Amino acid sequence: MINYQRILVPIDGSKGAKIALNKAIKIAKENQAHLDILKVMDMNSLDLGNTGLILDGEQVYQIEQANESYLTKLNQELVKKYDLSSKQFHVHLRFGNPKVVIVQDFQPEYHNDLIVVGSTGKNFLERLVMGSVASFVVREASCDVLLARSEK
Repeated sequence: MINYQRILVPIDGSKGAKIALNKAIKIAKENQAHLDILKVMDMNSLDLGNTGLILDGEQVYQIEQANESYLTKLNQELVKKYDLSSKQFHVHLRFGNPKVVIVQDFQPEYHNDLIVVGSTGKNFLERLVMGSVASFVVREASCDVLLARSEK
């Protein structure tokens, strides 16, 4: 069995990401590994109601604060629900293209030896136009990648 030391799980609020987070927690506990939970804000994909408006600094700040609040609640839930010590995991917020941030920035910086990703939360047309983050990570990561699927 491979003994993973540092596990990365990118989250985006989708069902697939929740499944990936649960599997990553299980693997981290089994391996006594550190868990990095990463939320990447892609400012280019935010839904602004098709107004064509450009976000100003205040709107970006509000989005960042909402995500910081979400991650703080997630942090508290992990400690309480999964009985994790705050030293066993860290939550991170980054801005940029999730594909690039996960594979080219975060994983090399934190030396993760496993990335756990959920199957895509995008519909067929979105995957066709933009491509799936999960499929990009599977193809391009320089470490092991686990594609987490629901347990049916």
